Amino acid sequence: MKIFIPIKENSQRVPRKNFRELSGVPLYKHTLYKLTDYDVYVDTDSDEIIEGIGNDHKLSNVTVFKRSQNLIGDRVSVCNLIKDFIISKEISHGFVCQMHVTSPFITNDILERASDHLQNHDSVVSCNKLNTRFWRKENYGYVPINHNPMKLEQLQDLPTYYEENSAFYMFDVEMFKKTNTRIGLNPYFYPIGFPENLDIDTEHDWEVVVGVSK
Repeated sequence: MKIFIPIKENSQRVPRKNFRELSGVPLYKHTLYKLTDYDVYVDTDSDEIIEGIGNDHKLSNVTVFKRSQNLIGDRVSVCNLIKDFIISKEISHGFVCQMHVTSPFITNDILERASDHLQNHDSVVSCNKLNTRFWRKENYGYVPINHNPMKLEQLQDLPTYYEENSAFYMFDVEMFKKTNTRIGLNPYFYPIGFPENLDIDTEHDWEVVVGVSK
């Protein structure tokens, strides 16, 4: 299984988050250093990251390349980046795992256990498994989604919801080439808990991650 990691230089809500130090190393290297047993491909628009990876002998398993000019921007879909990667690197078969360096607590053990499910599924999605009471707000008030307020049920008896947390997506390359999506027709949703499911999207998230890493 090949690992594909897109890394942008710019961050809209957490300035220079990919370069901030976590446990003494830049965030993007914090993740890469754990993936030495894989063939890792990094797609980036950052010359600083290209130089940082290229000059680091610990990252000899990482192939870093400059993002195509027409795919630079905050609104570009990650699926377009994956498609460009598959085409440019001539990946014709097998499995790819797309990750983000902003989920720094994902471990190799988690990846290995999750990838076992690719034997019977065309994709594996990291998720939060939720058994709780959900409500939806409408103009006329709040509406229960998955429970009857007049019949108080135990949480474990409610329908289970699976929330994508974007820590990783594993998928069959041939499936992706046909559908242009990371989640196939026969996916497996792989639950992960705290702190592995943390993703840095706000300054508060960063503070939580720093606190956990101490």
